[in-house]
Amino acid sequence: MTDAARPAVSIALARGYASGVVSTLRAALILAALAACQGSRDAPAPAPVAAAPIDAAPAPIPAIAAASSGPTPSTSDGHAPADPSPLPVGDCPGPPGATAPDDPEATVEQLLDRAAAAFDANQLELAWSCADRAADLEPRSVEAHHLRGAALAALGHADEAETAYTMALALDPEDPETLRAAADFYVNVKPGKGKDALLVGLELARRGSARATARRRGNAQLRAGLALLEAQALDDLGKSDQALGRADDALRLAPHLTDAIHERGVALYNLGRFDAARIEFTRVLGDDPEDPYAHQFLGLTFESLGRPADADAHFQRAHALDPVAFPAPVVISVADFRAEIDRVKAALPAARQAELVGVPIEIVDRPAPEDLTAVDPPFPPTILGLFRGLPRGATLAPGETAPAQSIVLYRLNLARAVKSREELSEQIERTLLHELGHLEGLDEDELRRRNLD
Repeated sequence: MTDAARPAVSIALARGYASGVVSTLRAALILAALAACQGSRDAPAPAPVAAAPIDAAPAPIPAIAAASSGPTPSTSDGHAPADPSPLPVGDCPGPPGATAPDDPEATVEQLLDRAAAAFDANQLELAWSCADRAADLEPRSVEAHHLRGAALAALGHADEAETAYTMALALDPEDPETLRAAADFYVNVKPGKGKDALLVGLELARRGSARATARRRGNAQLRAGLALLEAQALDDLGKSDQALGRADDALRLAPHLTDAIHERGVALYNLGRFDAARIEFTRVLGDDPEDPYAHQFLGLTFESLGRPADADAHFQRAHALDPVAFPAPVVISVADFRAEIDRVKAALPAARQAELVGVPIEIVDRPAPEDLTAVDPPFPPTILGLFRGLPRGATLAPGETAPAQSIVLYRLNLARAVKSREELSEQIERTLLHELGHLEGLDEDELRRRNLD
């Protein structure tokens, strides 16, 4: 259950565990209807809006379930390779005057210094080679495994990076810098990220926050980074009300942390507080006028504020700055959209076709405010679909009333959640099947287990 599949990818690294600098790398993901939990950040196909799951009001309350395509980006400075090349095998040259190889402890320190310097210089293969050598010489070095994880994640070797972070945490499960790096991996980097990965990342960030706060002289930047990671995970888990609080905490610790300003804007947007969200995304563009994600979100915000000309200007700017992450929407006519729905219905078994008898399937460009606010916290405006009414087999409590059953698919939101006509057909089918699942009484977790999140 998440909101806004966060298309963010980031790598956190702290040499010597002193200052802990977070370098973020954003990559848009498509997380399919109503649960991209991701969310966001399964194997990512770049999209202007990433789909994410959202918790629906539990039956027997008039059930409303939705498919979300809301992204929760941070900042971007590149893209991890989608198809990583084999890891290099090479030497890690030491600095002039390096200690003789018969001093293993000093050699490990030099290798770690070299790995950190190479990582900072974006020489990722060299950083991995040096950190890997250090880990061979001293298998219990937390920093060696931490650096290995950071380099491997940046090189696109997610499985190996996960193992490296797991080893670092096995050696020291309470180090806040390592906790931040590992949390960042699960929240923003791990491919195929789903709800479980987000929950792991959230708990790691929470533990890191507690440890960093308990220090006698807590590092404000470190604590801010951990609070930001909590906010990102919470946004992707559909808990934007909680995400807003953690983004505010991050900004109290680091008032100029642009990523936290952005995440605060995302939370406000998801909560339907569009004027406040507009202010935050405008602040981000004041720091970086060329941030495509801020332009895209500002476009979405202006669209919700009923200012289409301003929205289009920002959408076009986001596309110009990053056409891969923000391709042109795949908009089809209402007639063609209806034909897609008919195709999906015709392929259903007879029993499931019978479930849809008498349940209208509406095609609407964007969600109505009353549909978004039917749950608390509200659905984000980027939901892909919605089921209204009471699921099959559910009963109402005394005094409750349910709206008439219907399924709604949002044409423009779906157009932005994909990058090709073929993907649009697939996403329409997935979203319709997701909402049919809600009609049949399935909740978000049950749909996820059926691969319909």
